[in-house]
Amino acid sequence: MTEHHRVPVARPEVVRAWVDGWVRSRGADGAVEVPGGFRIAVGRTDQVARYVLPAADPAVLRRLSVALITPGLWLKVCAPRSAVEPALPASWEFQAPEYLMTAPLGRTPQGGTARAPGRAELPAVPDGLRDGLVPGAAPAPPPDPAVLPGGYVVETVAQGSTVDARAFAATGEVAAGGRVALAGTTAVFDQVRTDPAHRRQGLGRVVMTALAARAAQQGATQGVLVARDDGLSLYRAMGWELHSPVTTAVLRRRGTR
Repeated sequence: MTEHHRVPVARPEVVRAWVDGWVRSRGADGAVEVPGGFRIAVGRTDQVARYVLPAADPAVLRRLSVALITPGLWLKVCAPRSAVEPALPASWEFQAPEYLMTAPLGRTPQGGTARAPGRAELPAVPDGLRDGLVPGAAPAPPPDPAVLPGGYVVETVAQGSTVDARAFAATGEVAAGGRVALAGTTAVFDQVRTDPAHRRQGLGRVVMTALAARAAQQGATQGVLVARDDGLSLYRAMGWELHSPVTTAVLRRRGTR
């Protein structure tokens, strides 16, 4: 994605919902407010903690770059890399760009069927799984489990404020899956992925649709997710819109310019 002259500015309430949903999805300790954003203790060797900032405030970034000394700390800044990089020393390693996206939870017009990108003849998706993420009435929950063309079976499991969806191949292996976590009336979609051997079957769309239906059933009216380049085409086709670019930087070593 190319950067435009007018870069979207993230709304604090959207970032807060993303943070709260991510914490619930990953089972992390609650987010703590810090100057300029939020801190989440993750506790992994490769990610000790992450700082999420709704904007690239140069003063905040410089203060953090001085105060943070432990390798494995992450920064997630809702801004393009060009706005973040000048404020950080060379000890911070930048990751691939990401995109904070939002969508209302609703139904595709007139129950349109899902179609995988690049496939001219994808078999029709069962009626209960046709709901998408565009403005409209809240979707009815799909049958669970739902049997799809090709022998795939999709199941959802709700536990507390999270819902997991998995698509199983006829062999029993997990072909695709994802999770949604509720933060108030916002549903935060996370860890949505399809096994490479099962791509281009429309499974990503089906997983997203099943999660959206369950989230709407529990009162969610808005969806939030963070996408990478390889997921943009799917999410845009389902009605998601860019809310803000997200720049990720990881502290690999303590150093100076």
